[in-house]
Amino acid sequence: MKFTQSDRLLKLPIYVFAQLDKIKAEQQAKGADLIDLGMGNPDIPPPAEINKALIDSLANPENHRYPSFEGAPEFKNAVSGWCKRQYNISVDAEHEVVTLIGSKEGIVHFAFAFINPGDLTLVPMPAYPAHFRGTILAGGEPYVLPTTEQHGYLPDLKNIAPETAKRAKMMILSYPSNPTGAVSTREFYEEAVAFCRKHEIILIHDFAYAEIYFDGNKPISMLSIPGAKDVCIEFHTTSKTFGMPGWRCGFAVGNRELIEALRKIKTNLDYGLFTAVQKAAIAAMTLDEKDYIDRVRATYQKRRDIFVDGLNSLGWQIKKPKGSLYVWFPVPKGYDSTEFTMQVIAKTGVVFSAGTAFGELGEGFVRAALVAPENRLEEAISRLKKAGFRYNG
Repeated sequence: MKFTQSDRLLKLPIYVFAQLDKIKAEQQAKGADLIDLGMGNPDIPPPAEINKALIDSLANPENHRYPSFEGAPEFKNAVSGWCKRQYNISVDAEHEVVTLIGSKEGIVHFAFAFINPGDLTLVPMPAYPAHFRGTILAGGEPYVLPTTEQHGYLPDLKNIAPETAKRAKMMILSYPSNPTGAVSTREFYEEAVAFCRKHEIILIHDFAYAEIYFDGNKPISMLSIPGAKDVCIEFHTTSKTFGMPGWRCGFAVGNRELIEALRKIKTNLDYGLFTAVQKAAIAAMTLDEKDYIDRVRATYQKRRDIFVDGLNSLGWQIKKPKGSLYVWFPVPKGYDSTEFTMQVIAKTGVVFSAGTAFGELGEGFVRAALVAPENRLEEAISRLKKAGFRYNG
């Protein structure tokens, strides 16, 4: 019997990270010592207080039952307090917060709440795959907004044709950016809010790397822009901030109509976030140990410096990213992104992500995630050097 997949599933490009997992498994089966910088999978563990909160919560039988669709009131209150302290934005815990099983889940499912066939989502590229795949799965069309290093990886909204803006249902922005590490200016956020209000477009801001910034340049929340809450929903995660990627804990805040629509779609798809994880996340957002996040930032900044300086010693001329966990850099002449990635794995055991994972405009680049200790990053550079990989562009 032949099983025919849906058109929307067939439209999806190959998920490069799944393909990369297969190649890594093959190399490990051969005994390769891999230095895996392919996936943004944080290796810095959460504080002990968070682990203890989870363990304590596991002892309560009530926490093993189905959680509330709404999320625990104390979790939403903690989110509201966190947003006020960290980003100076006010969100109503009851009506302007929704609990997520990781921010990726929320972003993809949000598309199902609003996208119809023929609708466009404006997506700056290169982009995190969920930013365009959710729209494809919902039957819509991602519309590429090209970005370049010369313009700070910020899209030029003035180049969007009126007929395109009319068809657009959503715009997805994310700064600090995955994969480029770029950050936004306040002026660009103001322009984006004004554009979306004028054209009645939903503005999504994926703020996954809100706390991973360097050189003291703290990013601002989109919701801090006057008028943003009229059109904006902002997605957050505990994965990067608190070293909790496997816990699958996130939340969205913003316009209450958008929040309610996401909540409505989720009630038909899942049963909410495990209560014990919510309890642990509350402990994270109310930590007494205030310097934990500062130490995490300092660790990633040192790793960034080691890796970028190392690449530049091999002929690259890369500027140090201002945020996120990533270094985005061009491949040497004679390779495309996939070829370079595969050659590096085969010859050095160092794993990068091909730029094409982040849309067609990622061709010619690869992404390295700073998710290995300093000595392993130094070893990665040493292996590249010994294997003869240098930048010749």
